[in-house]
Amino acid sequence: MTQNKYQKGSLKKGTQMEGTKRGPSKKVNSRSKGKRGELSACHDIASLFGWSCRRTQQYSGWGGGDSADIVCDETPSIFWEIKRVARLCVYRAMLKASKQCGRQCPVLLHRPDRSAVGWMLTIRLEDLPRLCHAYQSASESENKTSNTLVEETLPIKEEG
Repeated sequence: MTQNKYQKGSLKKGTQMEGTKRGPSKKVNSRSKGKRGELSACHDIASLFGWSCRRTQQYSGWGGGDSADIVCDETPSIFWEIKRVARLCVYRAMLKASKQCGRQCPVLLHRPDRSAVGWMLTIRLEDLPRLCHAYQSASESENKTSNTLVEETLPIKEEG
């Protein structure tokens, strides 16, 4: 007896039958999806805090895979791990970030696909003081930079 394409076991893994609600499945390029997630995270961090963020160079086999996904110049002590997936095992992702971060503070920034909630931040409770310190240091350096720019652009009148 031969099976037709709609019988159990006849479909390849990851494909769907025609006529289902979602229709035929598309392959997702996970590398470009990760890139879009990292660029989106950089943009959102920059618009929220005014920090300059960029993706790190990630080459297959280079550096042992121990580089953060993004780097913010104002927060060098934070190890940013970015995840944009449909379902995320937060424990596994945080464990990976903790192993790779070295002496930096591991921070997991994640967002489900097509989420109305937006980006969410996960840290270990023991790292909260380090994250607060990094934020405070970034804010102080930003204030010093903006004061320096004001002093350079506006001449100071001496009284006398």
